[in-house]
Amino acid sequence: MDSVTQIVLGAAVGEVVLGRKIGNKAMLWGAIAGTIPDLDVLSRWLFDDLRANELHRGVTHSILFSLVMAPLLGWWVKKHRRSLLAVFILLIGLVFVHGAGSTNVWLLIMAVTAVAIALVLWKGNRSDEVSVKEWSWLFWWSLVTHPLLDCHTTWGTQLFWPLPWKVAYNNIFVVDPLYTVPFLVFVAIAMFFNRADPRRRTLNWIGICISTVYMALTLVFKYIAFEQVEHSVERQGIPYSDISTRPTPFNAILWTANVNSQDAYRLGYYSLLDKKPDVDLVVIPKNHALLGKWLDNDKVQRLIQLSDDNYVIKLKDDTLLFCDLRFGQLGEPGADKPFVYSYKLIPEGNDLRVELLPPPAIDGDGFKDLMNGLWQRLKGV
Repeated sequence: MDSVTQIVLGAAVGEVVLGRKIGNKAMLWGAIAGTIPDLDVLSRWLFDDLRANELHRGVTHSILFSLVMAPLLGWWVKKHRRSLLAVFILLIGLVFVHGAGSTNVWLLIMAVTAVAIALVLWKGNRSDEVSVKEWSWLFWWSLVTHPLLDCHTTWGTQLFWPLPWKVAYNNIFVVDPLYTVPFLVFVAIAMFFNRADPRRRTLNWIGICISTVYMALTLVFKYIAFEQVEHSVERQGIPYSDISTRPTPFNAILWTANVNSQDAYRLGYYSLLDKKPDVDLVVIPKNHALLGKWLDNDKVQRLIQLSDDNYVIKLKDDTLLFCDLRFGQLGEPGADKPFVYSYKLIPEGNDLRVELLPPPAIDGDGFKDLMNGLWQRLKGV
């Protein structure tokens, strides 16, 4: 999920573990801990595009990482709270700068947030009453709930690292206001109550329960969407080996259908509000034969594994493009539309250089049209 959601989740977990003892400091340390797994994005400064994407949601999103780091961070925050805070502010600041493209607005937000956290956590010594074991429990739950939440999105989370398996339930979009906003509101309100006030805990748990119920509903919605797409494909007599469904941006009502059908994929939309019995599917040729001698190349095989074997090959300006189907296209599927995640395969002697293409650019009017198109399709056909 997005950084704001993970911060809110970490804050809520911190409150559950230590809110009664240290109040808002528990929320703030939980929020900080909830961002730690996403520090793996800094690998983009150290490695090429392919390796960085392989590392994303890898070791830092594993149960093992949480097990090892929780007691270490618990000990450090007990013994050297201020130095640990300084390290966190620096690292999290780097993540925000990386994600925001170093824009002035984001830099200002990051600086204000860092100062606010520092002022609150430096003030008073109530946190000195907390044992190393209690700090460790706060870090454990704040760290491990991060990848458990990310498992519900499309990218996949290497929860059981060093084993290579990735867990991806594909039931919620990486940014979903219906999940985050109610959660955020209740956690924020809870912060204004005294740590000993039972209403504080009640409000925090209401936020947790609302988000959990909504997550459960998205699983139900996914099951309904999958069943309807599967029945539609069978009624149309389309041969297939696999069907996957994924939510479209910012909602759990409109779903993308990806049907693996022999030498092509068939992509389409299904809305839970659709009245039309069958799903319209666009044929996207796989074109795997275009890879030719490069099929056995190590980098191509790694891309195939990274995409979970959901890919098509395109030829653009004499350059091969490896298109990851999991993240779809912008707007209604189309054979000539670019994919959100694509890689250029550039020959260099007997090897290939892999470059991640930036997502298709859309201006303000284009984004408005895209959202309007999704909204109209969400209302059903």
